[in-house]
Amino acid sequence: MTEEKVEEYESREEYEMSILDRLSDRIIDGFASFITLFKKDWKRRNQSRIKEWKLMAYALNRSPPALLGLIIVIIYIFVGIFGPYMAPWPYDFFPVNYNYSTQLAPPGSTYFLNVTMLHNGYIIHYTTYIHYPLGSDTYGRDILSILLAGARTALVLDIFIILIGPTIGIILGLISGYYGGKVDEVIMRITDMFLAFPALILAIALSAVLPGRIQNFLNAHVWAQTFVLKLFALHPRDVNNLGKLLAVFVALVIVWWPGYARVTRGSTLTEKENLYVEAARAIGLPTRTILFRHILPNIIGPILVMITMDFGGIILTEAGLSFLGLGAVPPIPDWGNLINQGSQQFPQAWWLVAFPGIVIVTVVLGWNLLGDGLRDILDPRTRRSLEFKLKKKSKGGETHA
Repeated sequence: MTEEKVEEYESREEYEMSILDRLSDRIIDGFASFITLFKKDWKRRNQSRIKEWKLMAYALNRSPPALLGLIIVIIYIFVGIFGPYMAPWPYDFFPVNYNYSTQLAPPGSTYFLNVTMLHNGYIIHYTTYIHYPLGSDTYGRDILSILLAGARTALVLDIFIILIGPTIGIILGLISGYYGGKVDEVIMRITDMFLAFPALILAIALSAVLPGRIQNFLNAHVWAQTFVLKLFALHPRDVNNLGKLLAVFVALVIVWWPGYARVTRGSTLTEKENLYVEAARAIGLPTRTILFRHILPNIIGPILVMITMDFGGIILTEAGLSFLGLGAVPPIPDWGNLINQGSQQFPQAWWLVAFPGIVIVTVVLGWNLLGDGLRDILDPRTRRSLEFKLKKKSKGGETHA
């Protein structure tokens, strides 16, 4: 038996495998092989890490709520990427201009449209029928199309707020907990100042103050306009409505980092007392390396769970601000704005509240279920217990035979 086959045999533990386990094994092995293309011998040198990843996947496979949450999240991400292109009708097409009866059309209704419009300098005339599987809004727009296009708005805000807000909090928390003393005092007092204000009230205040300044910046920088329009899959004529949308983004970034700074600082204070940190200092490793390559990986578990939960929290907060009229304004597609329209027409146009509300609750529930599952999956004790239960005992098998 060659050395490679021996290593492969030794790394393959005997587990009670399900179909999902085998599928996750192939995905993880494929990912490890992909990394090995760029880092020579990475897969062989990281067998223990790959084994931990597989145990995490096994734990996920045995948690139906976490699997349900993962499926919902995957669907949400897919729709957030491709939703604007899957929508039956453009978000900025207003059928009410061609048939007033399309305003607040009930679910399942169909209307005839006699359309005359200017497109690229040409007058276009055509007739068509528009079907509303989920009803229409006050502009006659198809609710299904707005929900699909609005998923892009929610996803982009989600990702960028999580990328920036928690990153700021984690960096400040690491610095504060590691250095202590005056550095810790200054950072934590600034954090306390932000935490002293209720997050939603502070977000409302910032969302009301910032739109004008942000819009002026966009008007002065064409590249920024183009980038934001492409990012949200919006039409160039909506450029003057971007100020309110980005004001919500900036407001949520500002109010989202303090919690991460607190959590990271507390974990760093405990972790920096361990011997491996003292050893890293003794051999002269740079502080940056100690913080980000030694301490952070060992405290990332609770932070990842917090991030997963906050994906849902951001959707709720952004929808709440839009409901109050502080977020995206029509025609920019937004779930919270649909509910805002519906609140003025309820209960006659109940679908304007019901369908966006169901979508928001489902997506938030998916993130929360996934976060609860990750809390258990990232616990080393859970993985060790699962490893013990799954591993076949050769002696027991021989006795049974």
